[in-house]
Amino acid sequence: MFPIALVSIKHLIYIMEKEHNFQTMPFNYALCLKRECPKAATCLRQLVERQIPDNVEYWTVISPKYQTTLEGDCPHYRSDTKNSYARGLKNMLDNMPYSQMKDVVSHLMNLFGRRSYYRVRNGERQLSPEEQKSIQNILKRCGVTEPQKFDAYIEDYAW
Repeated sequence: MFPIALVSIKHLIYIMEKEHNFQTMPFNYALCLKRECPKAATCLRQLVERQIPDNVEYWTVISPKYQTTLEGDCPHYRSDTKNSYARGLKNMLDNMPYSQMKDVVSHLMNLFGRRSYYRVRNGERQLSPEEQKSIQNILKRCGVTEPQKFDAYIEDYAW
């Protein structure tokens, strides 16, 4: 009996991971009502719309009239695949020689702006995979020879 229960728990965990909790979506996130879309089964906008409870009075939606004018790939499509986001640069910067760190920080401030740089450094703002690549490229230009690790990594949707 134990293996059957274990399989059931694994199945339940898989189902829980695949559900898209509307509570975690960004405020005023535009949802999609076009259920006949060929990508509806994997689009966050469509999947979250299906799970919104009946007691939610107002939503933001992409205009169905506008959608009828679209040809080809939908510009509003968002994949339900999670991405790996990074947080924090403190450990990375602490492990560099001071002169190299000053050069890297200068480039990072040019990339993000002063205020956003500090939010990125402190892990208050997630870094997309593209931003992670940009940071690694800056590190290479500043003489860092090995890829550096960020302070933390999380899996999340590209809302």
